[in-house]
Amino acid sequence: MSSFSSPYVEALRSFYNAIGKRYNGLTGSLHSESAQRLVTAAGSTIKAGSWVLDLATGTGNVAFAAASRVGRTGRVLGIDISDDFLELASQEAKRLGVGEFVDFLQQNVSDLSLPEPYAGRRCFDVVTCGSAIAMIPSPEMVLAMAATELLKPGGIFVADMHGTHVPAKIFLDVAVPLGFESPIDPVWLSDPQAGFHKIFKDSIFELKALTASNVSLEAKWDASTAEATEKLWESIIVDSTWISFGVDKLDSKVIAEIKQAWAKKLSDYKGPDGVIVAEMKQYLAVAISKSE
Repeated sequence: MSSFSSPYVEALRSFYNAIGKRYNGLTGSLHSESAQRLVTAAGSTIKAGSWVLDLATGTGNVAFAAASRVGRTGRVLGIDISDDFLELASQEAKRLGVGEFVDFLQQNVSDLSLPEPYAGRRCFDVVTCGSAIAMIPSPEMVLAMAATELLKPGGIFVADMHGTHVPAKIFLDVAVPLGFESPIDPVWLSDPQAGFHKIFKDSIFELKALTASNVSLEAKWDASTAEATEKLWESIIVDSTWISFGVDKLDSKVIAEIKQAWAKKLSDYKGPDGVIVAEMKQYLAVAISKSE
């Protein structure tokens, strides 16, 4: 698939393709651990014979965790926009010997067109979305689609987010008041639980559980020197298009003002060694579809 529905989604695809081969090495233990918790949160709904749809599957952590439960009598379909992620996921499916009942498909999760045996059917018992719900341009639209087009009546939607990315949060704190139009709702970085409450409030779902759990990794960002701080700034502005998409539309003087305010506020979070340390949490939401 060569084209997606918006420049933002295309930018996300390029971002994840750029880090694709390094992704598991960078985040493997975090996302593997979190994937197991996400699948466990769905309870007995993910069992032998269940059908699971994993949105923004990445390299397949959640999909494979689900596959270990549904077995060969069930099915798992992982959707992602990244070519490199899906290549890695397909390779892992082959290594695990689950290719007969685990499929991967390159599509935009906001604009699905599923093939057989999934086409035109509300056939899934569970829809999952690991670490990506905030990056979807319209999470509310995806929830509506999941409830009315994908899930069986009474089906389960499970999603999680990790927080908090301190430098990115500070960027939005200073940039949005100066005219930057954030590609994601800033609430996801300031209060992920509030983000979940917001998207489920008027949805066709009943939010059954919303938890916050500590994860085994501690988040750290080096801002000990001017060079390190500049590198951190570049990682947000240039590399992290999920947070900075559209910043190039601002006047250069405004960008400079944002950068100055960001660096000043960043200092409030530094430890004595100039390193920012934050406790990592997994925020996990479980909801039941009210669609009949």
